[in-house]
Amino acid sequence: MAVAALLLWLCTAAVGSYLLVTAAHASGDTDPAPESATAVPVPDTAAETAAETAAPAQPARARDRFDPPSLQRAKSEPVPGLKALAEFAHPALAMIGFGIWLGYVVSRDRLFAEIGLGVLLGTVCAGLSWFIVNTRAARRAAAGQDLATAAPGAAALTPPTRVLILHGIGATLTLLFAVLIDVRA
Repeated sequence: MAVAALLLWLCTAAVGSYLLVTAAHASGDTDPAPESATAVPVPDTAAETAAETAAPAQPARARDRFDPPSLQRAKSEPVPGLKALAEFAHPALAMIGFGIWLGYVVSRDRLFAEIGLGVLLGTVCAGLSWFIVNTRAARRAAAGQDLATAAPGAAALTPPTRVLILHGIGATLTLLFAVLIDVRA
């Protein structure tokens, strides 16, 4: 059963890597098709409209009117730096936990199973917080609140929904297997 949990963890990590690569590629891709020499350039009215509506937002307080846009963005976040922390911590904890669980599979030492379960719980919490932060950022962007203060490349990751659900199911099953193994051991 420990080997099954390890393989399930590996599959979940593979799906998560796919999510990370495709979502990062999609959010950084501003020009999906390069223009050829024979193509007639067509003005992008949506980009022009967004540029016209992206006038600097008025700060809420008078003392904030001289703040640069990056500082205004940082002040508007509920927990500054949470997205960056979760974006780093979730994959890092997943790799560390996978290594610890591999140590458990090889040695069958109960301490490795308990530490692996703890790291897995931290990974799940970091992943859920990353999902929540990205969902809120996508909702704000859809509502037009971030148009004025959005920095280039600061778009929320928008992964394919089916693959995201598959990753969540894999993580849930991995957690279930790890808990059952730890309780049984």
